[in-house]
Amino acid sequence: MIQNKKCKMKIQNAIILALWEKIRKNKFEVLLIVFLLLISGISHAYNMFHFPYYENDEGTYMSQAWSILRQGNLAPYTYWYDHAPAGWIFIAFWVTLTGGFFTFGTSIDSGRVFMLVLHLAITIFIYFIAKKLTGRKAPAILAILIFSLSPLAIYFQRRVLLDNIMTFWIFFTIAILLKNKLKLTYIFLSAITFGIAVLTKENAIFFLPAFLYLVYERVHKKQKAFALTSWLIVSGLVISLYFLYALLKNEFFSTGFLGNTSKHVSLMTAFKLQSTRGNTLPFWNTNSDFFINLIEWYKRDYFLVIVGPVATLIGLALSIKNKIFRFPTLLSLLFIVFLIRGGLIIDFYLIPLVPVFSLLIGLVFDYLFRLRNQKIGLIYIGSFSLAVIIPIMFLSGVRTEYFSKDETTPQRETIAWIKRNLDEKAVIVMDDSIYVDLHEPGLINNKVFTNAEWSWKVEKDPEIRDRKLKGDWRNIEYIALSHEILRQIRLFENDFLANAFNNSVKLADWSQNSSSHINLPMYISTNGDWMSIYKVVDKDEITLNETWKFYKKNFIKSYGQIVDQETGKTTSEGQSYAMLKAVWMGDKAAFDGVWAWTRDHMQHREGDKLLSWLWEKDKLVDASSASDADEDIALALIFASKRFDDNKYLVDAKALLADIWRKEVVQIAGNLVFVSGSDAKRGNGYLVNPSYLSPGSYRIFAEIDTLHNWERLADDSYYLLNKIGTEYSESGTYFPPNWILVNDPDGSISSAEKYITESSDLYGFDAFRIPFRIALDAEWFGGGQAIQYLEKIEPFYIREWNEGKIYAIYNLDGENKVDYESLSTYAGALSVFKFTDSKKASEVYNRIYLQKLKYDEGYWGDKNNYYDQNWAWFATALYTNNLPNLFQQ
Repeated sequence: MIQNKKCKMKIQNAIILALWEKIRKNKFEVLLIVFLLLISGISHAYNMFHFPYYENDEGTYMSQAWSILRQGNLAPYTYWYDHAPAGWIFIAFWVTLTGGFFTFGTSIDSGRVFMLVLHLAITIFIYFIAKKLTGRKAPAILAILIFSLSPLAIYFQRRVLLDNIMTFWIFFTIAILLKNKLKLTYIFLSAITFGIAVLTKENAIFFLPAFLYLVYERVHKKQKAFALTSWLIVSGLVISLYFLYALLKNEFFSTGFLGNTSKHVSLMTAFKLQSTRGNTLPFWNTNSDFFINLIEWYKRDYFLVIVGPVATLIGLALSIKNKIFRFPTLLSLLFIVFLIRGGLIIDFYLIPLVPVFSLLIGLVFDYLFRLRNQKIGLIYIGSFSLAVIIPIMFLSGVRTEYFSKDETTPQRETIAWIKRNLDEKAVIVMDDSIYVDLHEPGLINNKVFTNAEWSWKVEKDPEIRDRKLKGDWRNIEYIALSHEILRQIRLFENDFLANAFNNSVKLADWSQNSSSHINLPMYISTNGDWMSIYKVVDKDEITLNETWKFYKKNFIKSYGQIVDQETGKTTSEGQSYAMLKAVWMGDKAAFDGVWAWTRDHMQHREGDKLLSWLWEKDKLVDASSASDADEDIALALIFASKRFDDNKYLVDAKALLADIWRKEVVQIAGNLVFVSGSDAKRGNGYLVNPSYLSPGSYRIFAEIDTLHNWERLADDSYYLLNKIGTEYSESGTYFPPNWILVNDPDGSISSAEKYITESSDLYGFDAFRIPFRIALDAEWFGGGQAIQYLEKIEPFYIREWNEGKIYAIYNLDGENKVDYESLSTYAGALSVFKFTDSKKASEVYNRIYLQKLKYDEGYWGDKNNYYDQNWAWFATALYTNNLPNLFQQ
């Protein structure tokens, strides 16, 4: 055993000495290579953690590497064969080797260090290949300088992309085949590395003819057939592992093949999809993917984009007589064919061509340098000049942003904010780029967000959208909004994510220093150097928001006129409802529009600021006031003064309150009575609509208008309501009728049927509003009077609800007068149950309002029923605690 160890040590020492001797003899070249690697490494590494921004694909491949290591799967979601997995398997190996995903910072930072290692490896390969083909160092130096300092290389090769990994395997394969003594072992090894290249990124297959040519050229003529056959078999076997995996998983053939009708992912389906992506326009068409990307490539690196193809053409001409140009020219031509073939082209598809172009330019320039013919002296001088100024050119001008600009801090800040502020169970939509950082413990803290999902999976994957989120975008809680997500929302055919975003509010933002043009309403962003956190408002808020949008679109005309589509009429009541909803929704533009129209068309009475109640067919039909609209508009104006921080609304409210008190509040038998309007006097009494009584509003008015006793009006309103319940209603229902007449001077109550209609003595489309107004008093002030009154009228609602339904209209002894229900009148029952029986409140809300809500359209029941749309909204807002006293906030 001891002798074996000694033997091994002697062999190791001999190898080290041999390497040292070789380095000593070639120390100039070693120093040269080290110098070139420094240039290449510094240009690639400097600022690579900050520029460019983390791209979606980077996160995809880091996520899939994470899935291999943590889940034992090829992807964190259903693997659908969009790419072969060798690339992220290689990344997973790197992560294991370096100690985890956060060894160098974020997960993508760690991936970018891996890209740096591969970049340096490709640099060495370029040096070896160029020197091997020409026998000279000069073309190798020039090729490496171009490759290292190319803006395209710096921009794309910093990113964690399969194309970079594939390029490494391609150049590794070339280096193997260019060894001095090409043994059969190296033939097999190169076939394996080429197979890995294809399994890393499938477009490597376009290089196949070039490698077959190289194998053919590099082996002895007696071995050509065997070598080619062996190389094809070995590389084919490696590539076939992908197909074998799909076959073993029963995921090779599409659904329906050979009678297999079970839905499943398949390699053939993915291949068909991938091969048909993008448009099919010819490459010279300005709208083709190739042409669009060509313009972008040119902007980033006009030198390589122009000189690379020129060098390819020169190399093609020179290859007729000079073999050294044939292989690199063939590589270039084959990949150019791939790029111009039509179909999908993404900007980073150019990555393999960058080192190929660099190599070709180096070879061509070197060839021109060594020509002695005087006729091309200018070419010689020009080429030499270009070789000298390339480093200066790529380090000057706009390209300095690659070494100074910070595009990733917003993404880092987003990760940190989520880690520090959100619950681990939060449902988050985010870029692929931050997936690992939120799913792997250890970065910032040990929080793991298992419900943080890729945005495009949320939109497109039935497993996430339909099963996990139950097909309802309202189950999304947060959106980590980015350039990529905004672009996806714009491009997606469905509106799943768009609806979530449109119903969200911003919590945090890192776009202040962005160079991007951001247009959120149009879902436009031009660069990824920003991020924001949005919170999707809860389901109830979304309901109120969407139905408010529908209401505005369908009932608000001109600049603020509310039109009942079924009657064509506009009432002061309708204007007041819209103003209240607008102020509770914080919609200042809508509020101002409705108030302006109301003021312009309805506030023209002589002697007071009250509102005329009826407008029809472009003219005022009835100038009488309706006191419920007057008090609701006054309340809306008071709320607006606080909500929109503008005292002008309060000035308008005070003027209105003064005239409400003067014209619509009377004293009868020692009690204050809120009558139906300025023209409420009828004979010896006053018309009163009990549903106009709003004690909660009066308590707020008391804080604004201290000249009048609004608090007493609130108390006296309860006195009147209780008097109606005990003296006027029948069979103990405590029901208030739609209208009454309060007689003066004794304060007695009698029927208003003589002055209104036969419906005045019924409980129906007016009276149901009484519980709602009383519920607001309970909500805002918690008064005992409010709760006591609601408890008194509760038994009737319990009885009717337990029997299955609450009809729209009843007589005062509790018998239904119609056989239909109404969304409007159910607001009375819900208002009562909210404070007396939470279980029944939930039953009414879910069975009546939720079941009849058209979420996607934004309305309840009959979309043209103006009254139902108003009261379904108010009932929902009350039940979900979204009608706050804004004056006290």
